Amino acid sequence: MNEIIALPNGIRLAYQNIPYIHSVSLGVFVKIGSRNELSTDNGIAHFTEHVLFKGTEKRSAFDLVKEMDSLGANMNAFTSKELTGFYFQCIDDTVDECADVLSDLLLHSTFPAEEVEKERGVVLEEIDMVYDIPDDLSQELCSASFWKEHPLGKNILGTRENVERFTRDDVISFVSSHYVAENIVVSVCGNISRERAVEVVLKYFNFPSRPVQKRSFEFPAARGGKVEACFKEIEQANLTIAFPSLSYADPRLLGVSVLSCALGGGMSSILFQEVREKLGLVYSVYNYLSTYEDTGAQCIYLGTNPKNLKKAVDAVKKCIDGFCKSGMDEESFHRAKQQVKGSLTLGGESSMSLMRTNGKSALFLNRPFDVDERLAILEKLDREEVNAMIPAFFKTNEVGVGYVGKRTSFDLTEIYK
Repeated sequence: MNEIIALPNGIRLAYQNIPYIHSVSLGVFVKIGSRNELSTDNGIAHFTEHVLFKGTEKRSAFDLVKEMDSLGANMNAFTSKELTGFYFQCIDDTVDECADVLSDLLLHSTFPAEEVEKERGVVLEEIDMVYDIPDDLSQELCSASFWKEHPLGKNILGTRENVERFTRDDVISFVSSHYVAENIVVSVCGNISRERAVEVVLKYFNFPSRPVQKRSFEFPAARGGKVEACFKEIEQANLTIAFPSLSYADPRLLGVSVLSCALGGGMSSILFQEVREKLGLVYSVYNYLSTYEDTGAQCIYLGTNPKNLKKAVDAVKKCIDGFCKSGMDEESFHRAKQQVKGSLTLGGESSMSLMRTNGKSALFLNRPFDVDERLAILEKLDREEVNAMIPAFFKTNEVGVGYVGKRTSFDLTEIYK
């Protein structure tokens, strides 16, 4: 059973029963992320996620994690561009105790000033860490290039200047504005009955009910057009290229997932076989999708010796040109479909994965995530129809480019040509 239940306290419950396991995964998903932020408060959603763990009216920061550990449960949180999530996975007979801890930090955090200051330092360290991971940084820069001034192009962690400026009052105001029932889905998945799941959410997760303060931002007239680069004296050249793609809700997304797998989704993909195996130009090259509520991007990452950067870019371009011209043959189409099928099937066997997927689907689409339904659609995909989609995504001037590495003689703006 997989359903969305509208509860009297205004919360939507995404519920799925898995009776043959002995655990329960529960997540609270708030529809607020970095895409809802101005430049002046970029990073506030992520900063708030951190400081919510710093103590409540009846538990210290250490008490929160100690209690979860003593229950044999895992608790964590994350911030993305479109949502903030708080979750735990526990033994099925400790759901109440774990829900009490998670709801306490979400509804009764006191944000002690000294703890906020300490966590500020932790977040600043996290920001610095990104600049020490070249592939991650190239992807961040590519996002900035592709989305331009739209908040989707901003770093989820925010800027050092913003994080250094955020106050306890900023966090309290942010929680008050966005952590409200109408903006929240609680996802419960595992060995728990429907009645018990409803009982737990009604008992513990009573968020205030008031209008949500929404922000919307216009997309740029054209995406990309400028290289975002960070020149560093490191051994590899790290390059990420973004192309337009589809939204999370688009019915064609499964087809795009298949063509994405065929192009760069595994060791048998076109990019891996051509650029790495045949030419030996890279260690890592792959394609990935970034999907959002109303838009998306398809990105290619490669890491190579700076001396081989032009050769590697030319090889990737040749792969894309051939992909646009010839598409997938029957064998590669079947193989890519099986990859997507495997991802859906294996994800459907994890209560944690299902909890997150169900929560996101309920939050943005207000409908259950049905693995079997998607597998059925996947089986019916027509190769010629999917192949016909390929040029629309890659024959475009709307391209974002992010680069991290040494200065090279290769002019990165050539990628746009």
